[in-house]
Amino acid sequence: MEAHVTAYSQAHRLRERMAQAEVRHGQEIRADLPGIRVTAMGRNWFTGRPTGKGEVFFCTMGPVRVRETATPGDGGPLPENVVVQGLDVPIDGTYDLIDVLVQSNGDLRVIMDGASRVVPEARQGQRNRSEPPLSYGVAFRGSSAGFT
Repeated sequence: MEAHVTAYSQAHRLRERMAQAEVRHGQEIRADLPGIRVTAMGRNWFTGRPTGKGEVFFCTMGPVRVRETATPGDGGPLPENVVVQGLDVPIDGTYDLIDVLVQSNGDLRVIMDGASRVVPEARQGQRNRSEPPLSYGVAFRGSSAGFT
């Protein structure tokens, strides 16, 4: 599914993480962007068919790791508008975007190219195996209501 930035993507979180990594306007960098969430967009309103498109969410994003700075930039503030190009994932999930090209002139543009990789986040789907399975009856054990 091809992922896109929408009004609900919380693009301000990407700008915050870029600012923490000291990325500035006009820079072109290669970076790792961990914890990017992608969910399937709803069905087409008119046809009822799936759109095949996904929505990007930056709210779960971790710290940016800058690998290389190709263009130094002018030191100005980062652009407000965020665009993601070429992000295609098989299913809903949280992904680490490895070695992506980020351009910050005009738009804050995250570009998946031939050097980039999309990796499912390592902690996704993992649960501490020492925890008991969730059960509705657990809360009632030993209560005076007669549940055992």
